[in-house]
Amino acid sequence: MITFEHVGLRYGIGPEVLSDVSFSLAPGSFHFLTGPSGAGKSSLLSLLYLGRRPTRGRVSMFSHEIGRISRAQLSPLRQRIGVVFQDFRLMNHLSAFDNVALPLRIQGKPEKEIRNNVAELLDWAGLGDHMNALPPTLSGGQQQRIAIARAVIARPRLLLADEPTGNLDDEIGYRLMNLFEQLNRMGTTIVVATHSHVMMDRFHHARLVLEDGHLQVAEPKNWLKRKLDGVF
Repeated sequence: MITFEHVGLRYGIGPEVLSDVSFSLAPGSFHFLTGPSGAGKSSLLSLLYLGRRPTRGRVSMFSHEIGRISRAQLSPLRQRIGVVFQDFRLMNHLSAFDNVALPLRIQGKPEKEIRNNVAELLDWAGLGDHMNALPPTLSGGQQQRIAIARAVIARPRLLLADEPTGNLDDEIGYRLMNLFEQLNRMGTTIVVATHSHVMMDRFHHARLVLEDGHLQVAEPKNWLKRKLDGVF
């Protein structure tokens, strides 16, 4: 579904923040994106959610070569992508309910369907009593759960999450990771950027490892063990 071939990214005339990045994400795959601070994770995510185009190389998503399509053609592609930003990017003048409902309203879903789906998801996320609250009146953890609910409500084909459990307690963080896994089993391709080795060790998925703008793909140890057990 997604292919990067020798992709480079620089800002202005500065040095490349991503260099010769090549990888492919199959439909329905689940990857952690990890690496030290400043390695280029946010820059790679910006390419994946079509916030930027690469300086060089080739990016193909949803059967489209991103460098060859117009700005207008990017909009329907972005509607297939759900994003959980580290700074949440909620609409502060909209209630928690209306923030989460926004992707469904953009898609033109019936209001009855929107009410039912949004209420159910907010209740599941522990925000059933805060549906009418404005984001600035809520805690950081509550705002993060709203951002996650907004990203997953439309069941995107690609879900990108930047440190999605950073402000959450262990129980809520575990529940949200299980939600991501449920979406993944339903066919959503997922990339979770994280520094948490505890999370990566608990949920065994392949890793995209960035360091100094260069990327390596590492399979989880238990996956390799199962693969070897099946061969030998």
